Amino acid sequence: MSDTKTLHGSEMLYGRLRGSSAFMFENMIENQGFWSQTGPYSDVVLSTRVRIARNMPGFLFPNKMDRRSVELIHSIGKRFVEDSELSSDLSFIDLHVLDDNDKRFLRERNLITYEMEKSKDSAIVLEGDEQFSILINEEDHFRIQVIKPGFQIMDAYRLADRVDDDLNRFASYAYSDDLGYLTACPSNVGTGLRVSSMVHLPMLTLLNRIPETGKLIRDMGFVLRGTSGDDYKTVGCMYLISNRISLGISEIDIIEELDVVTSKVVELESELRDSYVSEQGNHLDDRVWRSYGILQYSRKMHFLEAMEHLSHVRLGIILSVVKNISLFKINDLMVNIQQSHLQKIANKVFDDTTECDIFRAEYLRKQLK
Repeated sequence: MSDTKTLHGSEMLYGRLRGSSAFMFENMIENQGFWSQTGPYSDVVLSTRVRIARNMPGFLFPNKMDRRSVELIHSIGKRFVEDSELSSDLSFIDLHVLDDNDKRFLRERNLITYEMEKSKDSAIVLEGDEQFSILINEEDHFRIQVIKPGFQIMDAYRLADRVDDDLNRFASYAYSDDLGYLTACPSNVGTGLRVSSMVHLPMLTLLNRIPETGKLIRDMGFVLRGTSGDDYKTVGCMYLISNRISLGISEIDIIEELDVVTSKVVELESELRDSYVSEQGNHLDDRVWRSYGILQYSRKMHFLEAMEHLSHVRLGIILSVVKNISLFKINDLMVNIQQSHLQKIANKVFDDTTECDIFRAEYLRKQLK
């Protein structure tokens, strides 16, 4: 039997990676994530994500499951941690034993969803370097997730496919010869594959071209949405491009079509950046340096305001207006200025939003010296 154990309270890690929750979160803060790494089209595409939805036959979906079924699904995740051939650095994390701030931290890091944050039955299998994760009892019994920096859709899919095959050694999958893999949401029935790219589109946003870009993407069979909801409402000019359907089309076709759509959006954004520099360079310089100055000298900064200014500075770095800061430094700041990340950095829970805003401004000033 492998050397594993279940830990309770603050010690909630199960598997080959052992230690307290504080130790785990310290490592996450210290280790830069995918957003701080390079990849194809990194100036526009921050990351590429692949999710594969799978369910066990004979079980209700997570929102209807009884406690016995929840525990059985969890036990499969624990067996995967013990015996997976993919990694020797895996953890099973029962989200129910984490406090609200730790769960929010994982959501801010895109490791879990809002639904999992609020659920009493969700868990996650996490690879030590965050190369992949398995979301347990979110909308489906299992959702395999891989996120890569830049636009690396095929590499992300290959890894997700390997995890899918390995998980299938421990869990049988609900499958129909007519429909394919059966999922909680009809839009995922078929391959169970959801692919997306997170893109930074400051020029398309500034020039009010997002609605027409969204229509173009819909006509190509995909969807563009903001990071704050299903419409174009967003933070820091960040958007997600993802497939709309998973039925009647192969995994490779979905991937190739996302490649075409994302490349088109990259082309549109890049062309607008070039034309704006040549026609309104002074306006661009003013926008970028105003944001840079505000970030350097503010004493209180709300998250939304900080993201807007960081978005401007990020564009300035790409267009060589700002030359003394790394692009990936800005990417890192966009993640770390979220509330739960800041609390980990400050090693305290803020009393209110004002204290958080004051610390955020102080953190940004120190990072941009």
